[in-house]
Amino acid sequence: MRPALRAAVLLALAGHLCAPAARAQRGGTEPLRKVELVRLLGSRAISTTQVVTLVRRNCVAFRPSERDRADLRAAGADEAVLAAIDQCLRARAPVSRPAPQPSTPVSRPSAPAPPRVAQQPAPAAQAPAPQAPPPAPAPPPPPPRPVPAEDLTQFTLGAGQHGAAGSALAIVLEVRDPTGAPIAKQPAAFAVSAGAVTPSAAEADAAGTVRVRVTLPERAGAVVITAKVGTFSRTATVYADPGPAHELVVERGRAPVVGSVAVRTRDTLVLRVVARDAYGNRTTLADFTATTSGRAIGLVAAAAADSQALVTLEPRKSGVSDVQLSASGLRARVTVDVALPAAARPWAIGARSAWLGSNDPWIASPNLTGISGGDFALFGRRSFPGADGLSLALGAEAGSLSADRTGGPGGPVSMLLLEAFGRAELAVLPRGPVSPVVSLGVGGYRLKSDDNGQTVYHTNAFWSGGVGLDVTVSPRVTLEARVERQWMRDTNLGHVATFWPVGVGARLAL
Repeated sequence: MRPALRAAVLLALAGHLCAPAARAQRGGTEPLRKVELVRLLGSRAISTTQVVTLVRRNCVAFRPSERDRADLRAAGADEAVLAAIDQCLRARAPVSRPAPQPSTPVSRPSAPAPPRVAQQPAPAAQAPAPQAPPPAPAPPPPPPRPVPAEDLTQFTLGAGQHGAAGSALAIVLEVRDPTGAPIAKQPAAFAVSAGAVTPSAAEADAAGTVRVRVTLPERAGAVVITAKVGTFSRTATVYADPGPAHELVVERGRAPVVGSVAVRTRDTLVLRVVARDAYGNRTTLADFTATTSGRAIGLVAAAAADSQALVTLEPRKSGVSDVQLSASGLRARVTVDVALPAAARPWAIGARSAWLGSNDPWIASPNLTGISGGDFALFGRRSFPGADGLSLALGAEAGSLSADRTGGPGGPVSMLLLEAFGRAELAVLPRGPVSPVVSLGVGGYRLKSDDNGQTVYHTNAFWSGGVGLDVTVSPRVTLEARVERQWMRDTNLGHVATFWPVGVGARLAL
């Protein structure tokens, strides 16, 4: 074949194959023949989605048999193409009407033939009368307005979008009839669950689309847009996201920190740091760091996750320290005021010196007018953390006393006092710098005069009760002041004396 002839054949074949595609692009409205549809699918000149749109708009000029459907599938048709063909054929099916019945002719009697009349010569020809023009045809009735299809009318742009709180998003609704064709001038009304939509009512343009603008609310979360079209509604959801970090909020527990944080315990302190946008929404916390200055507190841990960070601090000594916080390009500072209570140590040792006297007459010796002197005591003390302020002291004391007497030779009599005791004490304000104390105790004693016991000699038990004060000097050192009353007893004589020790001392926590 000559080159010129071969080129002409190829050009004609290309035009023949591409003609349906070109007609589809030009927007023709003639129904598609099977051969045109097969060529469109086989040539891949347009996508399957465009073929569906073309079938919905133009329909087809044939009703496909099973063989036709097999040919279309072989050419590349999917279920969407076949469904569009069936839908358009159902929409264009004519309404069946009963066929008119032929009328039966009515027989009539034949009229008698008129009498034959002799033919007269024809008169001279006259000009024909003018005829009226035919009436103009009536204009065709307007086409019926298409009804929107619920399954084909939908939001095609903007659904599922995310935007910062307070920003605006564009949303597009497409209105289609049952054949998939756009419907122009279809009214639609819009509403939103939060924020605002503009306009709230509009008509579809020539392409069947309605464009609105949704202003997202200040509070982050989902926003539902509802479009009312005809007798049905369509919805779409968009999302208002938190904006960029605007401030760092420091919280203790769930309460925001205002000014400084007061710490009056040795327990660790946990601060929560939250990033919030300009509308108060919690937002992402990025590049978080925490540092401390001063010796009153120490940084134990600092960890950030998503929109919050936890800072764990350890009180170390009474004083003031600062915590510096940084995240998302923002900074914050918190002042921590620490005042530690006295250390709660269970064991302590102490010493106490007391002056004691007796203003009761010595029952066993009526000539004794009074007993006075001093003593010194050593003791060990055990506190009970489970019973706040309660402690038990065990100790011993020794004293030198002088007994005044009347009517006897030699004047005053010197005596030696030895005691062993156990005493329970209760501090009313155990964590305060000064605390009142009440006590109750029992013990054994020996009191013997230096004349080999000729004047006074008793060995028995006593019990005591008293009050006093504890003054905290440091976490380990506490000063004591006590006033007691001791009831001295004798097996044979009963109550023999009453002593009033008034003493001061100190104890050291171990």
